[in-house]
Amino acid sequence: MPHVSGRGLVTAYQALGYDTAVQLRDGRGARRHVLWPSNWKVCDQYPRPGTPLPHRAVTLTVVKTRESCGDGR
Repeated sequence: MPHVSGRGLVTAYQALGYDTAVQLRDGRGARRHVLWPSNWKVCDQYPRPGTPLPHRAVTLTVVKTRESCGDGR
């Protein structure tokens, strides 16, 4: 699993490969849907960087690019 936290969602998708199954979670808890990935950034990821990807579900916590993550990113 590459390190994608802090990156734009499009860049994260490119790092993961478009064939990787990715579940997105709204970092604001508002259950918003991502319609334009270029308008979102990754705040957190599961599994953690360095974890082997085969047969693992990937979950990315995202917010809109103009919003800050809980840690101020």
